[in-house]
Amino acid sequence: MKLPQFPVGGGCACGQFLYRLKAAPPLVYTCHCTDCQTLSTSAFTLSMTIPEESLEVVRGTLRTWARTTTESGVPQIAHECPTCGVRVFSKTARTPGRLTLRAGTLDDTRWLYPVVALWMKSAQPWFIPPAGMLTYERGDADWAAASAAWRAQFE
Repeated sequence: MKLPQFPVGGGCACGQFLYRLKAAPPLVYTCHCTDCQTLSTSAFTLSMTIPEESLEVVRGTLRTWARTTTESGVPQIAHECPTCGVRVFSKTARTPGRLTLRAGTLDDTRWLYPVVALWMKSAQPWFIPPAGMLTYERGDADWAAASAAWRAQFE
């Protein structure tokens, strides 16, 4: 697998908010918590935790709303397009200086292959993690091992 040339573009569904991701993410993962299932209206989210400075806003502004996650009890600030409602990223006090970018908002997602599945205790029964994927029953992943597994794909 090969990383794209950075920066790469992304944005919301209606195009009112556009951004550039200036550097490769340290990790791409799936989250199967019940909150992510509800908010994404899907079985899981595909996300990446990135340094805040690696996201450059090209156009638009996002609205924010605060909530406390059901599974972990961690307060989270979601940032979404005020027009189409797409949640672009979120932030928590638990990880200052970092954003959780929703990977599906990237213009090209073909290079994204998650190496970690979080909150498997609430995963849909039909989800079978690919061979070699690191899985965690809750959100308490070994982030160093997860980041190493992500980087290893591109060596």
